[in-house]
Amino acid sequence: MTEEDPVEEIEKTAEKAAKKPRAKSRTTPTKKKVSKPSKKAATTPEVKPKPSKAVYKKLKVNFWRTRLHDEELGVHQQLKYQAKTRWFSKNFDIEGVVEEDGEKKYIIAFSKNDWEEKPLEEKRLTCRMFTIMEEKMTDARTAKGGNFKGGFELSVSHSLIQSYEIKHPAPVFIMQIPRSIYLARVTRGWRLVGTRWTWPLLPEQKGDKLQVVRAKGIVGPGRNYWIYIGDQKIARVDGQRIQKNFEIQIFDEAFAKDKMFIIYMILFAGICNFMRVATKMIKQLYKKMKKTATTDYTIPRGELTLFRNPRMMRR
Repeated sequence: MTEEDPVEEIEKTAEKAAKKPRAKSRTTPTKKKVSKPSKKAATTPEVKPKPSKAVYKKLKVNFWRTRLHDEELGVHQQLKYQAKTRWFSKNFDIEGVVEEDGEKKYIIAFSKNDWEEKPLEEKRLTCRMFTIMEEKMTDARTAKGGNFKGGFELSVSHSLIQSYEIKHPAPVFIMQIPRSIYLARVTRGWRLVGTRWTWPLLPEQKGDKLQVVRAKGIVGPGRNYWIYIGDQKIARVDGQRIQKNFEIQIFDEAFAKDKMFIIYMILFAGICNFMRVATKMIKQLYKKMKKTATTDYTIPRGELTLFRNPRMMRR
């Protein structure tokens, strides 16, 4: 959470979300029982093709933005979002789009200059997602769309701490959604082959339990992950690094209807786009402090607030 975040908006949105409970609280996903065919000696059973795994939700995160899109979008498009919400910073650039079941629903924005142009010690990554605004309008404040739906940022200080813990470069991303006042830390853990990331699925309503989502990397080209809760596969992220497309499939019906889980999956797919560069960045900083446990990295104020004691914030 940065100093730009409107805290009062977070609290109001979270209160509204709490008043709209889901029809069903979160449960541990289990394997579905398959009925066994009855044994008949007289007839030979017909061989049927094995059905594919059911997909209840399809999402796609596409970082399609190139220099060719600058004229198409223009400054006016970004000004519309700035006028609608304080979450869209003045230095943000619209860099991608999110599709849900084939329908374009959100845009992705972050400061390309802060992430790509600045020197190592000054790099910043704060990426946010907004509902797509209607094309024709007279007043940006009353137009449909343009609402903040979630975001993530790279915490370099948390990353250096985690890297020291597992003795390996380990970026840490912080996910934030307006439906919750809590922040979820996406942490890279140690794994002999491939990568492993985890983040908490915190209780949202009465009856929910604390759950840990585990993203297990699939060996191969691109950023591909199986998503687990416990031993059950509930989703998959299929990343195409060259095209910067990240397709998501959710296999569990209950989680496919969980709005918070859907947003977390979209944000994790967005994080996949920055993992390689972020890991390289943290590796350089961690290497400099490995022997001394001291870094010259200056923690910016916005990142330092992530360590703030919440019990002291209201005093």
